[in-house]
Amino acid sequence: MSRYERQLSLIGEEGQEKLRKSLVAIVGAGGIGSPLSLYLASAGVNLRIIDGDLVSFNNLHRQIIYGEDDLGLPKALVAEREIRRRNSDVRVEGVTERLSEDNVEDLLSGVDLVMDASDNFKTRYIINDYCVRENVPLIYSAINGFYFATSFILPRRTACLRCLFPSVEESGPVPVIGMTPAIVASIAATEALKYLTGLEVALAGKLLLGDLRGMEFTLIDVSRNKNCHTCGKY
Repeated sequence: MSRYERQLSLIGEEGQEKLRKSLVAIVGAGGIGSPLSLYLASAGVNLRIIDGDLVSFNNLHRQIIYGEDDLGLPKALVAEREIRRRNSDVRVEGVTERLSEDNVEDLLSGVDLVMDASDNFKTRYIINDYCVRENVPLIYSAINGFYFATSFILPRRTACLRCLFPSVEESGPVPVIGMTPAIVASIAATEALKYLTGLEVALAGKLLLGDLRGMEFTLIDVSRNKNCHTCGKY
């Protein structure tokens, strides 16, 4: 326990034991997934990291778990290697598959919490629909330039992702500075840690929007859409 002694006064030994027994899936090992995985693993959380992409040179300014020697290697496996190197206490599995409707059941089965660190709404909707169907909590995070958004989705209790964003037109890769995903990842990791240890989360039923250019943060109450075709039937 000495590794975690500075956080034990906040979550207690019982909370740390809950982390030791937990399993969190992170979908996407990019700008958000990189710091997210590092913070959760450092806290003692077991991880399943899902990403089908390879490390590329233009990833490195924001995907801080990778280095120049990792170019061309599978992100999920490099992330697994780096987490094992940093914390041998945790279990980590890198999955080199792109999440889809065909494999979502297998890739997300058995986890206590899903962290959306993907970069497109097609994947996000697949994750959301699975989490609502299987009643698995989900933390949504997204970035664009200096802006970020995040929300804690408790299926069948709070608004799901389709309630928040019924239809989104994809715009392709977005501009980003490296600090934006780092900040939203830190917030999402904090909410995950609180949930896993039994502390009250702050973003359930809320959407947090951040503007790092103006250093403005807005917290919006969000409600379920009773006509939502994903969660409305529950």
